[in-house]
Amino acid sequence: MTKLKLSKEELLEQIQNSHGNISISSISSTEEGEELIALAKHLELEGRIVLMEYCLDKKPLSVSLKTKKPD
Repeated sequence: MTKLKLSKEELLEQIQNSHGNISISSISSTEEGEELIALAKHLELEGRIVLMEYCLDKKPLSVSLKTKKPD
């Protein structure tokens, strides 16, 4: 399995391209999913997104993010 490693900018671009609802299923471990959620939280702290919901699903392993643009 290849390890998915997104930068904050890449994650932000994916969020913007998906109109705020994104599901990433190409992760290989729970830790990797937690890293993606942490990246989303950093984007929120920077005021670039509003993180409304996030979920780390175990079966199948994926991360779902629901966001909106900041006001």
